Parts: sequence; structure tokens; C-alpha cells
Amino acid sequence: MPQHPQIVVIGGASLDIKGRLRRDFLPGTSNAASVQISVGGVARNIAENLVRLGLSTALICAVCGDDFGRSILSQTEAAGVDMGAVMLTCDQRSAAYIALLSPDGTMLAGLDDSQTARLISPDWIDQHASLLTRAAMVVIDANTSRQTADHIVALCDRAKVPVAFDAVAVGLADRYRERVGNFTFVTGSELEAEVLAGMSISDVASATAAAQHLITQGTKLAVIALGQGGVVYATPDEVGHVPPIEAEIVDPTGAGEALAAMIIYGLVNDIPVAECVRLGVVAASLTSSSPETVAPDLSLEQVYATLET
Repeated sequence: MPQHPQIVVIGGASLDIKGRLRRDFLPGTSNAASVQISVGGVARNIAENLVRLGLSTALICAVCGDDFGRSILSQTEAAGVDMGAVMLTCDQRSAAYIALLSPDGTMLAGLDDSQTARLISPDWIDQHASLLTRAAMVVIDANTSRQTADHIVALCDRAKVPVAFDAVAVGLADRYRERVGNFTFVTGSELEAEVLAGMSISDVASATAAAQHLITQGTKLAVIALGQGGVVYATPDEVGHVPPIEAEIVDPTGAGEALAAMIIYGLVNDIPVAECVRLGVVAASLTSSSPETVAPDLSLEQVYATLET
């Protein structure tokens, strides 16, 4: 791992517990399901995906030294992510995420306990400032506190380092609605984009309009994932829609992070935006076809091979 990683990702890291129902959900009683446990968290997932795509990457997150925290640290480090700037603290328990999936693999609900990420402070960022100022790009997720995010943006702006933003969830995205223009690249789901843009999204046309609205706020690239509707994007110069890839959905958890990571890879390697998004859709599809939050066999070679088929 180089002394100064190419990408620094800041935000949430958690243990994911995902249950896929074997039949329709029955409230008020136990439901037969298959349960999968893996490490997750939006920032952590993006970081691991970036490493698997070939970019040296550091993760700044906060974990407790509990069982969850030890799993997060060991498995993420084993994947090749630089964990030297992780905050070890038990002021909060390590983050956890529970997903309830329907029999066909679509998400019914998610429960997110991610308060730990808010412990990353401007002072902690300053202790690791050289990681950020020498990076090709810094990525934050919406689990990060607004105060810390503002500090990161100011630090990176002085160093002329672009900052990307993942909206994570509706409640978290709402906290960042007035800050969209601070980021070079903004990505989120249909519901998150509705909050960020203050517009209703019902189809590709309305999603495209929302992405264009985010561009008017100052960001240079807005990407909105529509699930089975594919992905739309906008820049100051172009808009586009990439349809989904037909594939069996095993578990959609982490697909958005794979999309974001692939686009980030493309941006720092000067790949045209339209191709970045197409590659991102492939990476998201490969992840949705895996029971793991990050597909263990994800690679740049696999993404390009799938794109060409």
C-alpha cells in the first residue's frame, strides 16, 4: 500500500445483517428467511470496492473494539483497505445495519444504527490531513456530520482535491440538501435524490430533471440510481440514461456503493462520464448478483468483460 492512497473515503462502517424472506412477510410472527452476515457501511463498502478495482484507498471511520468492530477492522484490512486512520473508540458501540429483503431480493426495509460515524470530528480530520490533501479524490458519505463534512470540503478546496458525496439514506440526505454544490460528484437513490433536489421522481424523465437541478446547485456530476429503472446522470454538458442489466437479484445491498466506486475509478482515470456510468451499472449488477455486500470477485477485468457480453 503506497504511503499516500489515491482515494480517501470517510463515513460509515458497520456489520450488516441481511434476511431474505422465503415467502411473503407475515407481521407479528417469525418468518422463514435466509440470513447473511457481512461487514458493510456505505463508506467502507465504497473503499473495499475501490481496492478491488485497483485503486489504493484509505478509510476514515470510527469503530469500537467490540465483536462487531473487530470484524469490521479485520475483514476490511484483509481486503486491502488502508485502515491506519480509523478512530478506535467506545463512546458509541460499533455501527450495525439490518436489511429485510423480499423473496425476490428487493429491499422491504432497513434499520441503520450508524451514530458512530458522527464521532469523526474536524480535529480527527486535521490529524490525517495529509491523506486528504495528497489524494486524487476524497469521498464522504452522509453518515458524516455536517460540521466535519464542511471542514473536509474546505480542506480539500484549498488543496484542489475534488470531493464526492454519497447520500446514503433519505433522512441523512435531507441534512445535506443545501450542500450539494460543495461536491464534485453526488450520487444517491431515487428517494434520496428527491430529497436533495426537492423534486418528485417517477420515471426517467423526472429523474433526469432532478439530476439537472442538482447540477444547477453547483455539482459537476449527479448520478441517480432508479433500481430496476437503471441509472440517470447529468453534467453541465450532457445527460444520459443507462438501462439496468438483466440479472438475478440475490441481494441488492451494496449495489449503490459499487456504482459509486466504479464511477469514482473512472473519474480519476479520465474515463468519459458516459462510460463511467455504464461501467458503474455493470458493477452494481454484479454486486446485486452476489450474497455479499461487496462482491468478492469484483474486478476491473470482470466489469469490462461483462460490459462486452
